[in-house]
Amino acid sequence: MGLFGNMFYGASSASLWTGNMIYTALQNAKTKKEVRELYNRASETNFKNRSVAILPSINKQQLLLASGDPSENDIYDYQSNSSTAALDYIWGESEEPEGIIVSGGQPSDRVCALIPFVHKAQVKEIPVVALHTGNVDLEQMISSHSRAYEFISRKDAYYDVFRGLPVEDIAYLLYETMPQDSTNPAAESLLHALLEILSRTSGNITIQSLAAFPLLSLKSKIDEMHQSGQLSADEYAEINRYYMSGSAESDSVRIFLNKLNRQAEAIYGKLTSRPCNVKRLLNQKGVIAIDVGTTGNDILLSLVINHLLLLQAQGREFAILIDNVPLSKDPKLSELTRCKACAVSNNDFISSLYGGEKRGEDLFSEITGSVSAVVLFRHASGTSCQKWSEHLGTYNKIHIRYSLSQSKAFMNSNDSRGLSVEEKEEPRVRAETINKLPNGLACIHTIDGTLFAEVACP
Repeated sequence: MGLFGNMFYGASSASLWTGNMIYTALQNAKTKKEVRELYNRASETNFKNRSVAILPSINKQQLLLASGDPSENDIYDYQSNSSTAALDYIWGESEEPEGIIVSGGQPSDRVCALIPFVHKAQVKEIPVVALHTGNVDLEQMISSHSRAYEFISRKDAYYDVFRGLPVEDIAYLLYETMPQDSTNPAAESLLHALLEILSRTSGNITIQSLAAFPLLSLKSKIDEMHQSGQLSADEYAEINRYYMSGSAESDSVRIFLNKLNRQAEAIYGKLTSRPCNVKRLLNQKGVIAIDVGTTGNDILLSLVINHLLLLQAQGREFAILIDNVPLSKDPKLSELTRCKACAVSNNDFISSLYGGEKRGEDLFSEITGSVSAVVLFRHASGTSCQKWSEHLGTYNKIHIRYSLSQSKAFMNSNDSRGLSVEEKEEPRVRAETINKLPNGLACIHTIDGTLFAEVACP
């Protein structure tokens, strides 16, 4: 049931009046009963135009959602007997996982708001890939609400990103991951030569084995393998051609691989007996949570993003959850949000988008336009509060000031009227309200309307 089906006030059949219509009707009203009815019609119009509800236990005036004058208040009391009213509202009508933005507050608050997203995906057997920056609360939630899960982190499984991939795919991933000032066809050629040799000598290719290989001796290794019969004449000619085309980029490739390895070891440690294979885990339809450490691990983050984009391009379907990774950090990160279902959680979604780039406004419009729910906890940034207030929209509020008095004398009666009707555009939710939200209390915005309620994990 939608928002108004649960409201204390709701009269879906009532027509919405404008200020001009109210004014005309008041002028023509003859009795106090008629005036009261018009007040009620105006109030009903304001309630429906605003479409904002709140749990009765929450102080409306403290949040600047209502004034001291009851006749000016236009916030519905949300009637629910559920102990998880907020999660029920986020869940909505659809059983399919839908896009959601969760912004502000504490990590534990945001994690609770993500439960419907993860649970729906698991019920529908849609795998979920979560990127996060060491969010233990998120991992705990996943372990409680998924049919199967794997955590990729230092304390759990190693991110064995290249396992099972052909050389061409690995070369592509590495080349796409290299910093833009280092990318050129020569670098890709050298990487291809290195990968061909490693695939024949060490079997499984890892970030560690790539970084450990002495590039200065790569040519000697190619010649040695040809002379010993490990490479046919055709194989030798092809690999040698790759090497000769890219040998000038040895320094840039070596620096890149060493930096990638340092970042990977900082997060995942060294390759252990428990390497993880993302492709295999996706087949299990569970949840894969990949810890990317801090946002300073730019090269590793880029590799993870490129790997997931490659899987999508190969037809692998999965929902994506991005927790506290700024979308402005990597231009390709926003591409992941275009999957079947996406959840984005951040301590300040607005700040994470812009990052000093003009592209932030386009990203905001694109992502907010594709999600079914926005969950806002308290924000410290006045700029972010204002942006969200604007996103939640405005409504036309009808203000009535009307008085009717009657004086009777012998054989005479006089009416005295004071009349003022104003229709004014006002924000549905003020920026100050988002700034004043207590811990755990969220502003939840969906197609049905806006609800203020406490968000708690069941």
